[in-house]
Amino acid sequence: MKKYADRLRQALIDSHVLAKRLDESDFPLAELELLQNWQRQRLALSFKDLISQERYHAAGDFFLAELYGGLHFRERDQEMERVLPVMVRMLREDMLLALAEAFELQSLSLSLDMDMTAILHKSGWKKLNTARYGEIYRACGRRADREKQIEIIRRLGLELNQLVHHRLVLWMIRTVRGPARAAGFGLLQSFLEQGLTAFRTMGDGTEFIETIWSKETKVMRRLMAGDENPF
Repeated sequence: MKKYADRLRQALIDSHVLAKRLDESDFPLAELELLQNWQRQRLALSFKDLISQERYHAAGDFFLAELYGGLHFRERDQEMERVLPVMVRMLREDMLLALAEAFELQSLSLSLDMDMTAILHKSGWKKLNTARYGEIYRACGRRADREKQIEIIRRLGLELNQLVHHRLVLWMIRTVRGPARAAGFGLLQSFLEQGLTAFRTMGDGTEFIETIWSKETKVMRRLMAGDENPF
């Protein structure tokens, strides 16, 4: 048994538990989408100079659309659950670790967003700005989880940065493109291929990863401190 297989399974279980909460009749989906859209726009603006560079553009798009892609993750998770035994057999340990951390990041980010959504719903606000976002962020708290979220982003990025230098890894993912889509695993295959391709395009992505880690750490601390200009 590969040592990261159980970790990946647990990450998927955690994701399914959260997804079920989204289906509850009284869950405020509109507010969650408002919050997530605002956060994606904020991230795109905060890192505009970085992701506008041709070298980093694909990685920036992957980060915003896939690692923080809103509510479309559930179908991809279901594909992952169905194909998990095959993935465990065929993937290297370092690839299983990267997948596990990607799903852990997804679950942690969604959990934080859902807690903020509950506060947003109670507030009655239908629009967000920096001041309102900061108020909701602080009311949610969970500083240790915020720090963990940013650290997983950094660790996952560095792991992907190492993986893309192994040509066999990307070749293998591209080779199964047709069979994966035919078998109903197209979203998952696309997720893996786009991520690896985006990071390979950067060459050495260390600067990209460390810039995100450093800036988001500062943003988190400023938001927690009530800074009027956290971004």
